[in-house]
Amino acid sequence: MGHNLKYDYVVLARLGVMPSPLSFDTMLAEWLCDPSSRNLGLKSLAWARLDVEMTTIQELIGSGRNQLSMAEVPIAQVAPYAVADAQICLSLMPILKDELQSKNQLGLFDELEMPLVSVLAQMEIAGVRLDTGFLKELSRELERRLAEIEKEIFKQVGHSFNINSTQQLAAVLFDELGLKPPGGARRTSSGHYSTAADVLEELRELNPVVDRILEQRELAKLKSTYTDALPQQVNPDTQRVHTSYSQTGSVTGRLASSDPNLQNIPIRTDLGRQIRRAFIAAPGHVLLSVDYSQIELRIVAHTANDKAMIQAFKQDQDIHATTAAAVFGVPADVVSPEMRRRAKAVNFGLIYGMSPFGLTRTTDLTLAEAQNFVDAYFERFPGVRNYLEEIRRVAAQQGYVETLLGRRRYFPLLDPGATAVSAVARARAEREAINSPIQGTAADIIKLAMLHLPDELTRSGLAARMLLQVHDELVLECPVKELKPTSALVQRVMRDAFKLKVPLKTDAKSGADWAVMEPVA
Repeated sequence: MGHNLKYDYVVLARLGVMPSPLSFDTMLAEWLCDPSSRNLGLKSLAWARLDVEMTTIQELIGSGRNQLSMAEVPIAQVAPYAVADAQICLSLMPILKDELQSKNQLGLFDELEMPLVSVLAQMEIAGVRLDTGFLKELSRELERRLAEIEKEIFKQVGHSFNINSTQQLAAVLFDELGLKPPGGARRTSSGHYSTAADVLEELRELNPVVDRILEQRELAKLKSTYTDALPQQVNPDTQRVHTSYSQTGSVTGRLASSDPNLQNIPIRTDLGRQIRRAFIAAPGHVLLSVDYSQIELRIVAHTANDKAMIQAFKQDQDIHATTAAAVFGVPADVVSPEMRRRAKAVNFGLIYGMSPFGLTRTTDLTLAEAQNFVDAYFERFPGVRNYLEEIRRVAAQQGYVETLLGRRRYFPLLDPGATAVSAVARARAEREAINSPIQGTAADIIKLAMLHLPDELTRSGLAARMLLQVHDELVLECPVKELKPTSALVQRVMRDAFKLKVPLKTDAKSGADWAVMEPVA
C-alpha cells in the first residue's frame, strides 16, 4: 500500500521488481471519497485528515540552484522522511477505508480502481514508437505556414505587432480596428479586454483578421506542444514516448494523460490529424484502434429507459437520422444531411445539459426553432425528458449523482440551502450533474474492458499489448499476423464489459500509424 502507488510500481517494475498485490492507494481513496478534493498530495492530505504537518521535500533537498538530488542527501536524513511517508499512509488507510465504506465506494475502489493501477502502469512502461523525422518535417511546414499567416495579419492590420502579446492584440482589435467586445467580455488584470479563444470566436464574423489570428494560435500550439516537444520526450533507452495516466485527473472518472498529453491531440483539422501520423507501430506490428460507437447515447437510452431510443439502438439504426426523422416527422430515408446535423447537435447537447438557448449557439436555429425542436424531441423520446428532470431533482435533493457502477460526484452548489450562488454557477453545476452519470459510466465501462483485456490476451496466446487510452478508444500494438484474432477478441471484451439494455457497439481500425487506418475486416 502507499500513496500514488502507480509511480512506485513503474519505478520498481523497470528494475525487475513486480510488487503484488497492490491493496490500498491513499490518493485514489481520497479521490473516490471526494472527486474534487484539493488534498490529493500526501502532505496536504496528512494535514487535512490527520492534522499532521509533514516535512516538505524542499526542506530535504533545497530549491533553486542549490537543490540536491535525493541520491545526494545522507541516508540518515532521507530515512525519517521516507518512513514518515509510509507511516502516514498506514495512519490514513483506516480513516479513508471507513469513509469509502460509508459512501458505498469501497467496491468500486477494490474491484475497479485498485486493479487498474498495474494495468495503467504496464501501458506506461510499454510506451509508443514515434517517427521523429516526420515530426521535424511537420514542424518546418508549420513554421512556414505561421510566417505566411503573420504576414497576412500584418497586411490586414496595416503594421506588424507581437501577435502573442495579449495586450498588443487587444489594442489592435478593440482600439485600432474598433471591434466591439462581445457582451460580458472580461477585462484582464492589466485592464485590457480579454482575447481568449471564446471571445475571438464571437468576433469571427466582424473582421476576417480574427480567423487568421485563431489559425495562428492553433498552429503555434500544435508546433510548441507536439511537433517540437514530442521528440524531446522520447526515452533514449526505449526509443518510445511514455505518457503518464492519472486516475485522479478528472471528477467524472475519466483518465487523464500527461507528459505528454496524448488525449488532447486535435483531430478535427488536417494538421491536427497529421500529428497522429507520427505515432507508429514497431517493425512487424500494426496499431489496432478500437473505440465504442456512441457509447454515451447508448447509456442515455439505458438509463432513461426510453423505449423509442432503445428500439433504435437494438435495430442498429443511425440514431441521429432516427432522431431527425422523428422530430421532423419524415421517413428516415428522406432525412437530409442538414436535418441529421441538427438532430446530432440536440442528441449530444441534451446529454450535456444544453438548453434551447445553448442550442442556438451550436446550430443555425433561432431560439423559437430550437425550442420547437427540443419540444418535438421530448415528445418522441419522453424517457429522456423524464431522466433529465429526475437527475436535476436527485442532484438537488441528495447533493450528488452516481454512475451505473455507483461512482459519485458531489454538487454542493445545487443544495437548496446553498447561499450566495450565482445563477450562472448553479446552471453550470446543473449541466454537469446531468452529464456526469453518463460520461462517468462510459469511463467506468472502458476501465472494465481494460481490466479484462490483458488476461484475455494472455489466455488466447496473443502478443498484443495496450498502449493508449483516449476516452472511448483503446490503441494496441499487435503482430501483423495476429491482427484479426486480436481485433475480434478486443471487440468482444469491450462489448461484454458491461450489460446495458442496448448492445454496446465497437469499431476497429488498424494501420502502420495512428492516423492512416483502415477498418479491420
